[in-house]
Amino acid sequence: MNKVIGSVALAILMTGAIGCSNWNRMTPKPLDNSTIESEIRKNMAADGISGMHIDVNNGVVTLTGDVTSTSQRDQAIQDARKVNGVTTVVNRIAVKP
Repeated sequence: MNKVIGSVALAILMTGAIGCSNWNRMTPKPLDNSTIESEIRKNMAADGISGMHIDVNNGVVTLTGDVTSTSQRDQAIQDARKVNGVTTVVNRIAVKP
């Protein structure tokens, strides 16, 4: 009986310790403008998108440039949106076949 109670108590303690392990972690700080731009450029390069002008101002990203398809334009916008610290993406991308 004592072994069962001890096992249950140990299981409860372990679950509590694992479940509460994130309480002391800090929220990451937002990235600065130049770091956000660099991260967006990395994302775009991985998708084969280049020649885009990227302007970042306090989380607002403006994308300007030409692409050859709407899917490439949509991917560029997604590449910007997925970067930590981006709040808004302004699309000024022209599709020119």
